[in-house]
Amino acid sequence: MGATGKFCGSLLDEGLLQKLSLNLGKYQGYDEAMDHKQILEKYHSSAISFVEEGAKISAEGLTKSKDGEWSAAFVIHHIADAEIQFGVRYANALCEDNPTIVPFDEEKFPTGLQYNNRSVAVSLNSLAASHAMNYEILKNASDADWSRISTHPQRGAVTLLQLVTLSANHIEGHIDQLKNTAI
Repeated sequence: MGATGKFCGSLLDEGLLQKLSLNLGKYQGYDEAMDHKQILEKYHSSAISFVEEGAKISAEGLTKSKDGEWSAAFVIHHIADAEIQFGVRYANALCEDNPTIVPFDEEKFPTGLQYNNRSVAVSLNSLAASHAMNYEILKNASDADWSRISTHPQRGAVTLLQLVTLSANHIEGHIDQLKNTAI
């Protein structure tokens, strides 16, 4: 925890949230010419890279934290939890007409979901399994499905393509954090 009592090292603290806004043109690493197949592959490769990087970190490295930022273990738990949250969003977008997205507060998850007491191996395995299922579901989505709309309470209407792009960039943004935290 940081000096203020808040968990540090999240997207909000690093100013990354603005880079990941749902205005696709502002996405870091996003090219407007990318179609849903390219975004899907980016989502998949980012998750695989994250799991591979997480598995490389020593037990000692998992608990290291710099300047009150999240430890590598916390980052791993966060991405595993986020993958589950995004999976629900994908399922709702594909099965419901204009579902309302239920936001999650990443600052509450470390305490509420007991990050200090969780197994990194279980979170990495959960991430790999949840991602594999989400990826399979998304691979089977039709071209029209990628334009399906959900409504976010703060951001308004978002497409399935935007949700997957947000997730891909979210994972990718945390890969560097994971590497730097465990040094």
